[in-house]
Amino acid sequence: MENEIQKFDLYLKNAEVVTPHERYRGNVGVRDGKIAAILPGDADMAADRTLDLTGKTLLPGIWHTHCHFRDPGQTHKEDFETGSRAAAAGGITMAIDMTNNTPAPATAELFKEKQANAEAKSYIDFGLYGAGLYPDQVQNLAELGAIGIKVFNTRHPMDAYPYIPTLAVTDHGILYEIYEEVAKTGLVCAVHHDDSDWTRTLVQRDYIQKGRVSAEDYIEAYDRGYMYGHGMVSGLASSLYLAKVAGVRLYVLHVGVMPEMAYDYIQFAKSKGQTVYSELEACSFLIDRDMVEKIKTRTYLFAHNVDCAYDYLNKDADTLVLEHAPHTLKEITDGLTNNFNAPLGVIGVQEFLPLMLNEVNKGNLTLERLVYLTTESPARIFGQYPKKGAIAIGSDADFTVVDMFREKVLTDKEELSKSGWTAFDGVRVKGVPTHTIVRGKVVFEEGEVTGRPGYGCMVKGTAYKSQ
Repeated sequence: MENEIQKFDLYLKNAEVVTPHERYRGNVGVRDGKIAAILPGDADMAADRTLDLTGKTLLPGIWHTHCHFRDPGQTHKEDFETGSRAAAAGGITMAIDMTNNTPAPATAELFKEKQANAEAKSYIDFGLYGAGLYPDQVQNLAELGAIGIKVFNTRHPMDAYPYIPTLAVTDHGILYEIYEEVAKTGLVCAVHHDDSDWTRTLVQRDYIQKGRVSAEDYIEAYDRGYMYGHGMVSGLASSLYLAKVAGVRLYVLHVGVMPEMAYDYIQFAKSKGQTVYSELEACSFLIDRDMVEKIKTRTYLFAHNVDCAYDYLNKDADTLVLEHAPHTLKEITDGLTNNFNAPLGVIGVQEFLPLMLNEVNKGNLTLERLVYLTTESPARIFGQYPKKGAIAIGSDADFTVVDMFREKVLTDKEELSKSGWTAFDGVRVKGVPTHTIVRGKVVFEEGEVTGRPGYGCMVKGTAYKSQ
């Protein structure tokens, strides 16, 4: 009877456990979806299933905080089932989905519809942003469990998807009112910044009106800071001040996409005691000018300053992502004739962790730093630590198991996203996820997705109130 009581549902043995703060060889017992025991040495314990992780590394479950699963509204590109399946295959246990859906989750009813749809489809746990569009809806979205409020402080110069014009908040009075309302909830307000008038004027004047719309023209416009450049920094500068006055916790998206002055503005605000978080985009050091000239519309950005990005990665960034923003191959190929009309994005949820483990193996950051940026730090920012983001007694049994020595080549063929391609086709990496475990259930194992749609649960934000 005593042995039966001590039996685990899952026992992970002989692992090298790595957290942001320590490394040790140990064993972890899971019961009822929670971490029930952490044991040293070679202890063998009774369990329904035992995984011998000799030669592998056990991490807290990895988060991806910037996913566009396109569901509802654009499900020919992706949906919550295919996107979360790709995430599971990439070692991701927790994803946060963005709001540029049709319709966007900007009201209570639309948010509840999106939640029900996602809960029926997801392989992994997830959080949902509420769409920051109407100040008087923010409280409702927060009480329904939004993990944060997302604002598109931008309009594309050509109004090209995914920047839905009706979702844009470019009036700074309304932006400020949204900040006021989010501040009352205690949630973060995540913002895609821009000075859309500046960007539209310069892009139209120097490119669109002159018929300069090729992929090469777009690359030049990006390099000059016209696309995803100086306008974003200008928008950030004013937003930081408005956020300070409103007292909102500002979560800055696309750091690293913007020119490097953005780093300085964010750090200045932090030095003055303002609560600001920066989400660093990994393309800021993964994709250079030479690569983008080869892959063209498979990405919308490349590194402005790799050295600055690596420095920020290792010192001041709060979270790290490879944005997952899928479009069909036909859509991006058609964009070669007019790159400014192309739906812009990168597919990243499956490739993110292998690419980052490769960066660890190259010596560009430590594994502990990577784990901090993708587990503990986002869990703290979004109010979920130590329930998630930790290997500790009582925490959710979310784990990512990796083989730091295994090599593979990333390919379109293995891409599980519905869009079926990757900007990193043909890139060799060293370091791959071998198992993804969500609340004690193995949902991905050695190249095979073993979970099922609907297992994933919505992780509710800290302002949630039981309905």
